Amino acid sequence: MFSAQTEAKFKHLASIYPQKRSALIPMLLAAQKEQGYIKPETIEYVGKYLDLNPSEVDSIMSFYTLLHRRPMGKYHIMVCTNLACLLRGSDEIEACVTRKLGIGMGQVTPDGLFSVIEFECLGSCTTAPAIQINGEFYENLDVRKTEDILDELQKRG
Repeated sequence: MFSAQTEAKFKHLASIYPQKRSALIPMLLAAQKEQGYIKPETIEYVGKYLDLNPSEVDSIMSFYTLLHRRPMGKYHIMVCTNLACLLRGSDEIEACVTRKLGIGMGQVTPDGLFSVIEFECLGSCTTAPAIQINGEFYENLDVRKTEDILDELQKRG
C-alpha cells in the first residue's frame, strides 16, 4: 500500500514511542505526504498497524485540520484566523484569496492548483496577518502582497 520508505518510517515510528498509538499522527502525516490525503483504506491500515479501531483513528483525524480526507490543491493555503491576524486584516486576506481563486473556504480550484482553508492559529502573531502555503509562511500581508503571491504561484502552475 505504501512505498518501502514510508513503511520503514511507519516501523520506526511505531517503535520509538512507549505506546504505539502515540505514533498515529506522525504516521498519518507520512501517509498523507505520500498519497496526498488520507484515504479510508489508510485509516484502516494505520489502525491495524497500531492496534486501533478505524473509528478511533477517524475520531482523532477529525480533530486535526492538517489531515485531509480528500485531495488538496497543489498549493494548499491556510489562512490564519486567530485574533492577532484578524485584528491585523486576515479577513481581507481571506476575501482576497477566495475572490482571486474563485472558490470558497475548504474548496479546491477546478484545475486542482489551489485549495484554501481557515486555520485557527499559525503561531505567527507578531507578524500578522499570515498565511501558510505548503508549509511556507507568508507574513505581514496585505491584499496587494497576497495577490502578488497568488499570481506568482499561478505562473508556476
